[in-house]
Amino acid sequence: GSKDVAFPRLNSIGFWIQPLGFILVAKVAFLRPQYWHYYDKTSFFLPIASKSVMSSMFAELMNIAIAADKAMFLAYFEGNMIFDWRPRKKLSFEGFKDAGFFNPLRLIFFQENVASAEGFWHLASRVSDNRRRKVYFSKCSNRTLTTSGWTFITPMSSSTKYTGTGAQDILLLSVVLAGVSTTVSFTNLLVTRRTLVSPGLRSRRVLMPFVTIAVLLTLRMLAIVTPVLGAAVIMAFLDRYLQTAFFDFSYGGDPILFQHLFWFFGHPEV
Repeated sequence: GSKDVAFPRLNSIGFWIQPLGFILVAKVAFLRPQYWHYYDKTSFFLPIASKSVMSSMFAELMNIAIAADKAMFLAYFEGNMIFDWRPRKKLSFEGFKDAGFFNPLRLIFFQENVASAEGFWHLASRVSDNRRRKVYFSKCSNRTLTTSGWTFITPMSSSTKYTGTGAQDILLLSVVLAGVSTTVSFTNLLVTRRTLVSPGLRSRRVLMPFVTIAVLLTLRMLAIVTPVLGAAVIMAFLDRYLQTAFFDFSYGGDPILFQHLFWFFGHPEV
């Protein structure tokens, strides 16, 4: 049968690769943070003894130390440790009433679990709310979800110190895939224009539609600018994981070089 391009199978390969790049771009919005945890582990600092108890313990230690003539030693170490003691997390007590007095274990261990609200039952009643709140907080503030914009501003995009290990890499890879598919497609179309053109057809002899001329010039322009963008993205990959310094000014690189390479593609493409 007839064929509309010089290499139909190659054309199919190009059209199959391009959606992969778009899927990867969409995947960025659903990437999990680093180490693939979708939530932060809920952590509490539960003071087993109150400050008053610790202060009384310190007084007993001081009495013993005076007898042993080691007051200065204990005053420096234990004193700083106890008087500067602070809880790791300020606990709120509005959820303490949820458990109620219907649990007989709370009546048995009244002194430990009820009189000290920062104990076990308060933790049990508040852990789910804190975990739920931390999920939303980590979704919005996690550094691993940070990218550097659609212009891939360097040295942010070329360093794992400033952008996420997951999202930014996926964006760079999607640009590479889109560039490969574009290269395959425009090469096929240029070869088609050269080999399957009507006999005797010349642009200067025959009045061709402006759309046809524009497409031909666009394909030739893509053949020039697309490999440049692919090379720039690959250089950013090397900066991220193979310790090169193409765009890191701290080691002699030039971050403006990436902008020149990117907009060498971006301006003709726009």
